[in-house]
Amino acid sequence: MNEEFEKKFPLWAAALGQANVHSLLAATSKLELPANRVIIRDRMPVDSLYLILEGEVSITVEENGRAVTLGVIGPGQVLGEVSVLSGEQQASSTVTSLSPVRMLRLRHQAFEDLIASNYAIASVLLQHFVSMLADRLRASVQSFSDLKEGRTPPPRFDPAETLPPGGKNWIKSFFGRVPGT
Repeated sequence: MNEEFEKKFPLWAAALGQANVHSLLAATSKLELPANRVIIRDRMPVDSLYLILEGEVSITVEENGRAVTLGVIGPGQVLGEVSVLSGEQQASSTVTSLSPVRMLRLRHQAFEDLIASNYAIASVLLQHFVSMLADRLRASVQSFSDLKEGRTPPPRFDPAETLPPGGKNWIKSFFGRVPGT
């Protein structure tokens, strides 16, 4: 599993180092699903992060009674990061497998345990999530600019939604412990 993780998540693997990759993978379980399976359902409880190893999933929201596709993601991508980072336990979109998928599942409690007990893992994962969310925010700003200028923006996945407060906010918790932040 280490070798496959290193191929699909090379930046994580390099930053974590072998011992921390082992710790991260030990906290996950393998999940294989067929095509057309709902993984996360909009407005339903979410209890895990998913790291996609193989296959593609679509992200949709329901608008005016019809499903609107926000994007498609595949290997090397993560699902459920907004719920785990914000502490919100409710999905903001529906995620459905488009093909058979293989993923690593990291339950929220296991994520919390890793973040609380291993500074190196916390630093790498939270830095990755902050960077990913910043990229998505930049893409949203570009889409808004395109719309304002009358250009049709390409469809993008944008989970930079406003979420009501819920459980523990791990970004605030982590950076509250770092001196000088």
